[in-house]
Amino acid sequence: MAQQDYPSIWIDYEPTTALQTAGIGHTEDAIDGGAFNRGFRWRFQGSATFTVVAFTSFERDRLFDAMVRTIAFSEQVDDLNAFRKGIDENPYIGFNINFDQIEQRGFGAGQGTPWGTDDMIYEATIAVGLLGEFVATADGTLLPLEAVKLWSWSETLEFDPTLGTSGGRWIG
Repeated sequence: MAQQDYPSIWIDYEPTTALQTAGIGHTEDAIDGGAFNRGFRWRFQGSATFTVVAFTSFERDRLFDAMVRTIAFSEQVDDLNAFRKGIDENPYIGFNINFDQIEQRGFGAGQGTPWGTDDMIYEATIAVGLLGEFVATADGTLLPLEAVKLWSWSETLEFDPTLGTSGGRWIG
């Protein structure tokens, strides 16, 4: 919002599907710091957008090229690997970005700044698809994904003579 903040890269998320639970009545148990929590798994899909803004088209284009390089080669180039690790190692939100397809959106220029001058602002946007999930409690607290515990349960098929039917019970 201020002149000293330019050039910048604005990062945003654009949903392409509804936010949805992992199943009907589905819950998951998490043990976080010794505390038991019941969580609900949610899934999302959309695009991560990176909008480059600058005072000159040259500066914008240089930053745009750097963003393309960061997204396209973050797995292969060591000095870019921190970007990829920050995404892959998020403890609360698990998501996969499609690093193999980069959508280039609107290159443009507009007159006027947030601080009220008539300076030109140059913009360009990159978008990459993503798909992910998170686990949250009923009050909206995100749970670390590694805290979710999976239990091995199976149903036994036993004949219940009192009911005259085959039934089952869950054993762990």
